[in-house]
Amino acid sequence: MSALGDVVRQARQAKGWSQRELSARTHMPQAQISRIENADVDPQVSTLIELARALELELQLIPKSALTAVEATVRSTEARSDERASQNLMAELLRAAEQAHAMAPDREDIASLLSSLRDLQPLTPALRARALIGDLKSVQILLHGFLTYPPAERPSHAQPIRDAAQRLKDLRNMLVHAPAGERPAYSLDDED
Repeated sequence: MSALGDVVRQARQAKGWSQRELSARTHMPQAQISRIENADVDPQVSTLIELARALELELQLIPKSALTAVEATVRSTEARSDERASQNLMAELLRAAEQAHAMAPDREDIASLLSSLRDLQPLTPALRARALIGDLKSVQILLHGFLTYPPAERPSHAQPIRDAAQRLKDLRNMLVHAPAGERPAYSLDDED
């Protein structure tokens, strides 16, 4: 039963909702949602249907023989969705960095950040891990701050931007030099 609770919790958190917000949307007590997420109760089907509607999930009975294929499809879809989100974030960062560079072409810290983002862009598909996305989100906050601060205050933000550029370079190097993954001990195609 904990798998069900985990699905409800993950779907709620993906929407950025608290248990209280989900409670208001489903007209269920917040304590009931907590008990479902913690697998302390066996919810009725009507309760599951109401939660599924609110969370934009589909409640279906799947034959056991098809379960593995369905789970693989869901994982593949989630991976593609994460990859698209990474690509969108990277495109937004590049636009913001280019805008910042156009506003202050003499700033070496901005030029370095833009260069680091351009170097990292081809590796965007590898950025699906939440920790790596967190680094990009912090750069996004820095760039937003730079673009919205009055010009007189911008020089005081040079060091955080230089630090961010260095973190992006380190991230790029980590991705480029990461092990390629497990290799099989042998291959049937090899002929020595």
